[in-house]
Amino acid sequence: MNMHASINADIKAVSERAAAQSEASEQARQLPRELARALAAAGFFDMFVPKALGGQELPPPIAMARLEYLARHDAASAWVSMIGATAALGAAYIPANIGADMFAAKERITCGIFAPNGRALRGYDEAGEHYIASGRWAWASGSANADYIGLGGMGLGNEDDTPSGDKIRLLMVPRDKVIFHDTWHTMGLCGTSSGDVELDNVRVPVAHSYSIASDAPWADGALYHMPYFALLAAGVAAVALGNARAALDEVMALATAKKAQGHGRILAERSGVQSSLAQAEADWRAAHAFYEKTLGDAWQAAQEDAVTPALKADLRLAATHAVRHCAEVVRAAHDIAGGTSVYKASTIQRRLRDAQTMTQHMITNGATYEMTGRVLLGGYHPGMQL
Repeated sequence: MNMHASINADIKAVSERAAAQSEASEQARQLPRELARALAAAGFFDMFVPKALGGQELPPPIAMARLEYLARHDAASAWVSMIGATAALGAAYIPANIGADMFAAKERITCGIFAPNGRALRGYDEAGEHYIASGRWAWASGSANADYIGLGGMGLGNEDDTPSGDKIRLLMVPRDKVIFHDTWHTMGLCGTSSGDVELDNVRVPVAHSYSIASDAPWADGALYHMPYFALLAAGVAAVALGNARAALDEVMALATAKKAQGHGRILAERSGVQSSLAQAEADWRAAHAFYEKTLGDAWQAAQEDAVTPALKADLRLAATHAVRHCAEVVRAAHDIAGGTSVYKASTIQRRLRDAQTMTQHMITNGATYEMTGRVLLGGYHPGMQL
């Protein structure tokens, strides 16, 4: 990814603002509303909205470079933006006349949870076809400022209908229909307002929902040939890579100024620090190169509508590798910084907490290795969520 070519003045300005407000976000456990709206105005939430609706429909390498840049300033802001941008992929599936209101406005903020933790019973009335939806979802990142929240549920035709993967639907629900639970008391990504949300017999028009398994996008751009889950994983990895890069840059600056207690030399002059830093730098560059190359290959294939299962698995593998190795990179930076890094005044301790929390997201957790390994060994089957 050509980082500098994709970063404009608006993105630079809002990224610096996010960095300046990162501690306030951490304490409030959500982004300040004005910051969230500024991120939207800078184009972080409509990156994947079709151009036909007024969105940017950005190539994924460019979008991911912007998320990585933002994460170098504040991982929480980047995480919320990443979740919001990928949730807005629904704009390519929901009828354009409806999606225009949900997604197209520049200030619109969305978020979403694919996990099918809800039950949506189909029905009809004088207003049309609808679902009556109930359920509770964790990890509703960005929900504090979202206008619409996409929630995964089993779309059932009747009470006795059997749940299955092809019945999972994402229901786009306006925030005034959602119950919010203050559960986001965590070690990392504290500023992402990723608490629980709930629906209690909420009526959602069928036209306000979609299925990535059985529906075809109405938008025909190459972006919508990209695999949904792999694109989400790539977004998580972009945030992890930016967060880890910042930790390395911060510890390098520290190492040239700090003398360890009881030592006459600065950290940068100590052989152990030099060795540890070099290894961490190599790990970051290797993870970034693997990720960048695989994302580029997937995007090239998407432009030819030829993304194979093997390439989907490769992108999931590269993203998971990046997220998990970036956590180790940040841990190395934390170790090099020594006692300085345990104080709240040091952003490196927050970088470590954020990095470790990212590894627990289901899209890049350790189980992904099992699935991608199965594909490498010839065990692919169409039901895999690649």
